[in-house]
Amino acid sequence: MAIVKMSKFELVVFAEQRAKILKALQKFREVNFVDIKLRDENGEIDKDAVEGVAKYVNNEELTHIDERLYQLSSAISLIKKYDERKTRLRDIIHGNENYTFDTLSKKVLTYDWKKITSELNSIGVQYSQIKSEISKKYTRYDEIDLWERLDVNPMELKKLKKVNTFLGTIPSKLKGDFIEGISKLDKTYYEELKIVKDEVYYLVISSIDESEKEKLSEVFRNSSFTVENLDIDAVPQDYKNELQKEIGELKKQKRKLKAQIKTYSEDLTDLQAVYEYMQNKKLRIVESEKLAQTKNTVLIKGWIPTEKVQEFEKVVKNEAGSSYYLTLEEARKDDETVPIKLKNGKISSSFENLTGMYAYPRYNEIDPTPLFTPFYILFFGMMGADVGYGLVLLLATMFVLKVVNLSSQMRKSVKFFFYLSFSVIFWGILYGSYFGAEIPGMWRLINPSKEYNTLLIGSIVFGVVHIFIGLAIKAYMLIRDGKALDAVYDVLFWYMALMGGMAYLVFKMKNLSPAVTSVSMWIMIVGMVGIVLTGGRDAKGVGAKLGGGLYSLYGISSYVGDFVSYSRLMALGLSGGFIASAINMIAGMISGSWVGMIFIPVILIGGHFFNMFLSFLGAYVHTSRLMYVEYFGKFYEGGGKPFKDFRTENKYINLDD
Repeated sequence: MAIVKMSKFELVVFAEQRAKILKALQKFREVNFVDIKLRDENGEIDKDAVEGVAKYVNNEELTHIDERLYQLSSAISLIKKYDERKTRLRDIIHGNENYTFDTLSKKVLTYDWKKITSELNSIGVQYSQIKSEISKKYTRYDEIDLWERLDVNPMELKKLKKVNTFLGTIPSKLKGDFIEGISKLDKTYYEELKIVKDEVYYLVISSIDESEKEKLSEVFRNSSFTVENLDIDAVPQDYKNELQKEIGELKKQKRKLKAQIKTYSEDLTDLQAVYEYMQNKKLRIVESEKLAQTKNTVLIKGWIPTEKVQEFEKVVKNEAGSSYYLTLEEARKDDETVPIKLKNGKISSSFENLTGMYAYPRYNEIDPTPLFTPFYILFFGMMGADVGYGLVLLLATMFVLKVVNLSSQMRKSVKFFFYLSFSVIFWGILYGSYFGAEIPGMWRLINPSKEYNTLLIGSIVFGVVHIFIGLAIKAYMLIRDGKALDAVYDVLFWYMALMGGMAYLVFKMKNLSPAVTSVSMWIMIVGMVGIVLTGGRDAKGVGAKLGGGLYSLYGISSYVGDFVSYSRLMALGLSGGFIASAINMIAGMISGSWVGMIFIPVILIGGHFFNMFLSFLGAYVHTSRLMYVEYFGKFYEGGGKPFKDFRTENKYINLDD
């Protein structure tokens, strides 16, 4: 239950062995490569660089694999878009296909994926072109539809020599002005064809007489007449009919291509497996750019877990024979470049994601996961406290874990809530809450709705214990690093100030033992004096040291705020319980009628599921906050770089070792 010990390796192999070595190391998995720097931050050649050594670059191969991935992705998307197979419960339970690294490699060799993707992409291009063509024809149809009442060919109108013809539009608000003006012209004919939104469509035929032309131009200007060019050689209605025929033919072709796409449905899982293989192949190419090379050799640097050293050496030997040079060195505790890999027990490992969300520890720190896991379980249950809600969570997670084929990461996530469900049930029993209801005669330790003061005090006591354990961990880390005096200054004095202060207040307010009151007061004073004298010890000058110490003592106010923060343990537990009771009350109010018999199950099931979601979401967020702010703030800094396995994160398959 700690940070995995790491060893750094340097491996030199012949250039022709590079691909085989990288593939073998990807199967080995637990390798984190180091980017070999041959130039510094300013682009200058690094002082440690060796003449004749250059970075390994293979842009051509990377471009090629990206093209393959794009083709595969397009083919997969096309099948999924038109796959009409229903998602059944058994498909969900089956989950992703399971592969080992070897079986995945064999799949790529035996399955003719290049032919399938080529065919699918060709069909996809045709399908897209036809869709685009249909869209264009519909747009054209809508344009011609505006002139559907025109019963002559617009090209024939343009050929008339003794009259001028115009097709155009005017704003609806100027229709009156247009009609009034054009009606005064003796040698001009107009016909209203259509009104659409704010525009009116007209056909205008007028004499070529110059006087008439001038008068008509004046009318056009006054009514904002816009001339339209209808460039079709047919009567609009006939043209529309022809467009409809063309659209119908295109739709037939579209349906035919769609049917072709559906015939590839069975290829979906195979293509997805090939896609994941190609993603891992791309990772090998990308990671190889961290390597360095000479004319005949390749230099590889990286990190591996120390416990895997022998297995690593065996993998290298199997691929390179005796033609390699390998050095291994255990990482130094203070080396900040060491990637961090966590290793925890059965329960704590399900909580590692929470550590990662905050920050991975540095190599010389301790893994906080097992240190916060018991508190997280305890506090989550206290906020979600209800036997019914806990049982629902327990049964749901048990079903998923037993029946559904999950990836390792998803299994961890489900186990996380599985372990939390026990705490929810435990606190539900203590509170006597069963889906928000009380069962007469059933034992309970505390009634939250009446004994909320007791619950508040208990929450703050939990907070005090939680924070004091955080300080104890800090003391352990200081002593471990040979800083025993710092443990006295930064932990023991705070213990004395806080514990002495709390004991003094309690005994003084309750008029209890005067002796204990006096002793606790002096313990508090000694602790405070110690903080003032040592809190600014790193500053220069007496005044600066004293000022730093006083500022450190002022930090006692933040501890008070931290203690009060734990009141959320009571608040969220109460809110969830009250909402659950309100749901039951609403259901009870409408009982006794046939309407109630219909809606009561909906109210109870829907209401409690919604409240359960809110309760668990609130518990997750606020418990995490207590860990990250109040607890980690006392001993944990983080800042480590996570160890990245030499594998991609798979979304279509489960890739086992």
